[in-house]
Amino acid sequence: MAAFETLPGETPIDDISGLKVRSITTRAALNKVEAENIRKAIVKYLSRKPSRRAARFDLAWLLQLHREMFGDVWTWAGSLRVSVTNLGVAPEKIEVQLKNLLDDFAYWVEHGIDLMQQAVMLHHRAVQVHPFPNGNGRWARLLTNIWLKMNNKPPIEWPEATIGTVSVIRNEYIDAIKAADAGDYDPMLRLHKRFTPDRT
Repeated sequence: MAAFETLPGETPIDDISGLKVRSITTRAALNKVEAENIRKAIVKYLSRKPSRRAARFDLAWLLQLHREMFGDVWTWAGSLRVSVTNLGVAPEKIEVQLKNLLDDFAYWVEHGIDLMQQAVMLHHRAVQVHPFPNGNGRWARLLTNIWLKMNNKPPIEWPEATIGTVSVIRNEYIDAIKAADAGDYDPMLRLHKRFTPDRT
């Protein structure tokens, strides 16, 4: 049984021994402290265009980003998962799959793949690997937004409050991820475009 209520398509939080804030006893309280931690990372990376030095898009930085998002709340933030979960690749394949993702990402960039297509594929592959015990979706969405911001594009304004709860948009999001798993990126692309702010 999970320590906190588990949403459809989410990795259960079975072990709360790594929780730094011992007073947390409900999912709502956990969501609140995690959101505040994530807000700090958002301010750091999205308040202005990040430099290549700040957002290196290498393996060490991928782990650092997760740690910056969740390190105030969980001791394991930024550490690759070591157990089998209901989602993601086997633990022993995580590092190799992340390196493969970074290699593929470099290829997309070098060969001028459409920027929004790059963002969608980066987002999907990061979720698909599911490298951390928890927080993978939020990490993947911020990772993608950082890339867009670096390329002078507006970050996707994901409705995090509803994606993080039982909702129509969460169901759409999960269905889009599953479609991408099967090679169809169109549903994810439509979602990204729907939540891209109109700056005209």
